[in-house]
Amino acid sequence: MRSILHLFGELMLATTCFVVLPHSTFAFVTKRIGQQQQRQSMVQQQQVVARAVREGTFGMGCFWDPAEQLLKVDGVIDTIAGYTGKPNAQTAPSYESVCYGREWVEAVRVIYDDDKISYQQLLDAMFEAQKPQPGSRQYASIIFPHDEEQQRMTQAWMETNASRQRKDGWKAAWTTIEPRSKFFKAEGYHQRYWQKQRPRFALIAGLLAVSTGLFNSIVPMDLQSTVEAIANASTIAIGVLITLERFLDAKVVEI
Repeated sequence: MRSILHLFGELMLATTCFVVLPHSTFAFVTKRIGQQQQRQSMVQQQQVVARAVREGTFGMGCFWDPAEQLLKVDGVIDTIAGYTGKPNAQTAPSYESVCYGREWVEAVRVIYDDDKISYQQLLDAMFEAQKPQPGSRQYASIIFPHDEEQQRMTQAWMETNASRQRKDGWKAAWTTIEPRSKFFKAEGYHQRYWQKQRPRFALIAGLLAVSTGLFNSIVPMDLQSTVEAIANASTIAIGVLITLERFLDAKVVEI
């Protein structure tokens, strides 16, 4: 109510200015009103976005492929590969400690717009995209509800899909529910993994083809040995860079 009265007062002031003040003063006042309205509009838009954006966390097997597949789902804004499932964690894990331990779960944090996709629909997408391994904690199929609402919807989804089975034989009943615990964003080289690796592997395959003489028919004979040497060196360099990436981009942070 106060903001409405405040705006009304400024409108009255603007009207007075129009009659008794110079045009430049009137322009200043009307500009100020316009700025206030613009700020109010921006706040309203931010509130709408805040209401629409939600998060979900799922253990889905090795997180590389599921994180990519969920990005293709309409309404999914972003996915983050990470580690969770250890409630008493005091320090961040590493990929090695996850692989050789029996407490951590590779998980995908999903940021989605619930104006476009509901949590139940996201659970459907999770079920189809996951690649869990029976008996493995690291690659387990687990839903980590973020709040009571997600807990209720998850339980309802589990009951509705109790007999659901994928073509590969995986059953929804094998998926479990665990309380939400700390989530650590995995090392940078795990993020968008296949999107980064596919072009690299394609380049390496091409360089190997060149180095083995597959394209010698189109390369002048006096340049063949040079071209093959360059291809070999380039292949080794790419391999070294991929290996170094694991050491240089190894930060794990809680989010």
